[in-house]
Amino acid sequence: MAARPAALVVAALALLLLLVAHVGDARAHASLVKAEPADGAVVPAAPAALRLRFNEPVSPLAVRLIGPDGEGIALPAVAAENDTVTIPAPAALRRGTHVLSFRVISADGHPVGGAVMFSIGAPSAPPAPAAQSAGGVRLRAAIWAAKAVLYVGLFVGVGGAFFCAWIGDVCPRAWLLTALIAGLVAAPLSVGLQGLDALDLPLSALAQGAAWQAGLATAYGATAFVAAAALLAGIGAIAATARHPLIKRGCALIGLLGVGLALALSGHAATAEPRLVSRPAVFVHAVCVAFWIGALLPLYVSRRAAPQDDAALNRFSRVIPLPLALLIAAGGWLAFAQLERTDALWTTRYGEVLALKLAAVLALLALAAANRYRFVPRLRAKGVSRPLVLALGGELAIALLILGLVALWRFTPPPRALAIAAPVAVHLHGEKAMVEIERDRAPGKGATLLVLDGAFQPLAAKEVTLVLADPAAGIEPMRRVAVRSGESDNLWRIEDLRIPLAGRWTVRVEILVDDFDKLTVEDTVALDSSE
Repeated sequence: MAARPAALVVAALALLLLLVAHVGDARAHASLVKAEPADGAVVPAAPAALRLRFNEPVSPLAVRLIGPDGEGIALPAVAAENDTVTIPAPAALRRGTHVLSFRVISADGHPVGGAVMFSIGAPSAPPAPAAQSAGGVRLRAAIWAAKAVLYVGLFVGVGGAFFCAWIGDVCPRAWLLTALIAGLVAAPLSVGLQGLDALDLPLSALAQGAAWQAGLATAYGATAFVAAAALLAGIGAIAATARHPLIKRGCALIGLLGVGLALALSGHAATAEPRLVSRPAVFVHAVCVAFWIGALLPLYVSRRAAPQDDAALNRFSRVIPLPLALLIAAGGWLAFAQLERTDALWTTRYGEVLALKLAAVLALLALAAANRYRFVPRLRAKGVSRPLVLALGGELAIALLILGLVALWRFTPPPRALAIAAPVAVHLHGEKAMVEIERDRAPGKGATLLVLDGAFQPLAAKEVTLVLADPAAGIEPMRRVAVRSGESDNLWRIEDLRIPLAGRWTVRVEILVDDFDKLTVEDTVALDSSE
């Protein structure tokens, strides 16, 4: 009887060992041991065959070869013999980077996927910018139109309301209200369009709440809000009667200052370093532009209505030199900060738009000088007002052209922004860990991974692995093992991280904290090709 418990113990231990062995075998899934060409290799000519060798026999489920243009390449019959999968190479493989994506089933019945990348001759060159689709053109046109109308409302409408409240005797109420109301419609509309552009959605998706949320989340959301408040103040100034001059002037002043504040809250110029100089410069420049351009429509209307009454013109002529000097000084600083070099004026799109704007401003200054030193003296001496009226009309037309040109800057980043090879950042966040991935901008370079815990503190790890997959393109996960960067426990580096295709990639980082603790953070993000 004493032997029976011992026999039971031995049987239990044997059963436990069998279970452990079975579990161990089940977890020992097939893994890729060697690829020909090797992952990341650059071979001088197309290979005769592609081979994948695993640590145990496998059967192929799906094998896909993706060429440098992102299109799938038809493969002949795939052969599997023991632990090696052989794919005869298609004829005339092109020069550039290819991705071999595979999915096989191991001996235990578990499917295993992966991908290797190799280049023939040389890695693919950076992709050319994609042609703008018809939907994209319509969206860009809508964004430009909304910006242009908003600028007309701010500079012509609010600026005109300020002129009428503080300087002018004749106020073209109908024209100014039209400009102000149009700007008030364009302000919120431009937010939705901004969201469409941020999310890369077509114009038909404007009714979606996500577009408006995205637009409001950008810095432009604050600009649109302040711009709408400035337009409402302008309407208040126009609507106030002559019996309430303080209300009229107060609303007009608030509106004018609101124009400067709205433009200083976002945009390339306002974010140029040093911002302590650039933001005030944008504010001063916008206020002075609104003061100058806003006076043109009331002056034009007053000259036509009362040719001999030059009281408002005289007051404006006495005041304008100071705003004009501030405008030129602030504009000069902003141009210097944005261009950074002289040749950018004719070698970049931003510089070309700026050159056209400067030419238009010079024409505007020439007409203003002709008004001050030629046409106004003729009006006073001979009562001839027609040349002055025509010049004012020309100034107004040029001013509208300038506003249309300025709206184009929405699509032309300044040279100082292009000169900065800023890395592309990806943020992955989980409950217990987060990872900041910064890809180098230059082709063929790598990425830096900053590993933190859930409380944003450095997280020491034994191993860090980056896994990339693009299911839509049929690319199975590609694994890149990071190495520790320097002496830091939470800074890791991947020296060669190439993204073969632009698209929405599943990005996963596996963090081995110790032998018993492994953390994973994952997200789907849009990545540009780095080839």
